[in-house]
Amino acid sequence: MRWMPSLEEQVAAMSDAWPTLQVVEQDDRQVVWRGTLRPLVRAYEVQVLLRAPLVIETINAMKMQPEVRVTKPLLEPRDEDSEGPLPHVYWDHPEMPMLCLFDPAGDEWSPTDLIAETTVRWAVDWLACYEGWRATGKWAGGGRHASYR
Repeated sequence: MRWMPSLEEQVAAMSDAWPTLQVVEQDDRQVVWRGTLRPLVRAYEVQVLLRAPLVIETINAMKMQPEVRVTKPLLEPRDEDSEGPLPHVYWDHPEMPMLCLFDPAGDEWSPTDLIAETTVRWAVDWLACYEGWRATGKWAGGGRHASYR
């Protein structure tokens, strides 16, 4: 079994890989980063939340996954689009949905991963796909969208 990085190890890895993301909240169970990501054309302010999972949550990757949200500019849905109003998001918040970055059934992410090496890279890719989708109406990122919680 692989070790699960501590929150301190996650913070150190994030600081090294993504200096534009700064810790804005941290306690013994969670860390919140905020900062800028620029995939292609636009810069996006994002928030990344990582919680240390409770024992009961370790059986479900959906409950343990980091949450990435775009805080500025707000994502723009496209009504009546063939991909849906906004592809690959979880509408758990009316203005800032959580990005769907991996397929939990595909074992693509686990709490043993450093989110600087997985989640944030996937968020940059998601934002690039979003820019393409806004321009063309086609989602180039592929993937299978799973139900959240």
